[in-house]
Amino acid sequence: MVELLSAPPPPDVISRLTAIPGVRITPTVLATQEGSERQLGPEAAGAILMLQATFVDEVKAAEFWNAAAGLLEQLATAPGFIRRWNFTDGPHYTLIALWRSAAEARAFAASPRHEEAVRDLYRRRWQFSHFAALWEIDAPRPRVIFCSACDGVTPAAEATCRGCGTELFDPYRSERHVDR
Repeated sequence: MVELLSAPPPPDVISRLTAIPGVRITPTVLATQEGSERQLGPEAAGAILMLQATFVDEVKAAEFWNAAAGLLEQLATAPGFIRRWNFTDGPHYTLIALWRSAAEARAFAASPRHEEAVRDLYRRRWQFSHFAALWEIDAPRPRVIFCSACDGVTPAAEATCRGCGTELFDPYRSERHVDR
């Protein structure tokens, strides 16, 4: 049985990485959310959303997070939403989300609750800085699985290894990867 690892790079690699100019590794909170299309891997994304924010006022930041929680509740069932990751890098908050299509991401952005949150962001000035962008993916590469029973490399969309016929484990199509 395949057992997926959840560990940082080895300490000697972290030392090597942090020696590279501009690289910084800091403790952070990583939040992830799977959407209505959670069974899809990143190769199924037709669009990537990126949000960035910084904060200088704790009260306003708390108001923002309260509004964001409501949107994330709505996001859980949004058509076309695959998954998101958000994390801090020092004072910078970043969210990256995969959508099946840019049209589905735009439909979520046009929802009354999201439009209200954006109006409140500008009216209440919750953030010090804000950035949002949506990119359509024009040339995705297929995700592949490297067979552990042979030297085969098979597109993840296929259920069995092209080299030896072994059934392949796809971490996105399995409930075993989800911490609940």
